[in-house]
Amino acid sequence: MASEHESQPPRVDAAIDEPVAPRKRDVKVTSATSSLLAEVEARGHSWTLDADSAAGADPVTAFLGALGGCLLMSLRIAARVRGIDLGAAAVRARANEKGHLKEIKVMLEVESALASDRLARLVEVAERGCHIRAMLSDDIAFDLSVTQTARNRFSEEGNS
Repeated sequence: MASEHESQPPRVDAAIDEPVAPRKRDVKVTSATSSLLAEVEARGHSWTLDADSAAGADPVTAFLGALGGCLLMSLRIAARVRGIDLGAAAVRARANEKGHLKEIKVMLEVESALASDRLARLVEVAERGCHIRAMLSDDIAFDLSVTQTARNRFSEEGNS
């Protein structure tokens, strides 16, 4: 019996000649050459993915950026809903360098005066609310660590 998440063979359709109106969560990706370069367009923005050179981030690095951004946005939403004031926050995300994604390590740094147990609970809520995190399968090891810093650390770094 096939599971609901099992991959199905790709369906081959006729070419789409009519333009599709852009909407949220809709991207167009094109590759016009034999290089491993792909141009991504979404809602009036464009960026390059490149597995060969430094012309753009490779797809896994772009995914890590999306994961970090999503975690930070989810953290802000969770804090806002609870009336919690957070300072600056930053994510550094790393994955295994070759082959299929096997492990992701995320280091979250947050400026906050919250008690450490309250911050840990807020991060837990933010992780559950992150749609990109939810896309990771259980066979990908995921490690999230949190470092709490004094409220003015990031702003002092920017001024030095």
